[in-house]
Amino acid sequence: MAEVRLINNLKGILYYIDTPLMDFEIKNRELVKAEDLSNGKLYPWELAKLGVSYGSFNQFFQRRTMREGCMFYREHLKALGMDRMDFDLYIKKNNGNNHLDNYWVKFEDFGAKCFAEL
Repeated sequence: MAEVRLINNLKGILYYIDTPLMDFEIKNRELVKAEDLSNGKLYPWELAKLGVSYGSFNQFFQRRTMREGCMFYREHLKALGMDRMDFDLYIKKNNGNNHLDNYWVKFEDFGAKCFAEL
């Protein structure tokens, strides 16, 4: 059975390299805060084309994860200290970064505080 990957609770600032783009908060699968910090510039495709919504944030972060059926998937989770997928925690442990682009999230109490720390 495929894992459900929905953001439950997540709060942070979305960045492109060292440029803050959006201060956001998701509570109980609802986007409750989305403060534009860049006048809509440099947004990732999902936010630029689909609009700023819970769904577009969720799609953005889903694209940044290893798929369940990929080779070494379990090993990847274990390397992150996880026995199973916890989507919110996975995003935090990777700072929302997938190393294929320069988007990432700074969390108040977890992970990297600048792009150079990723």
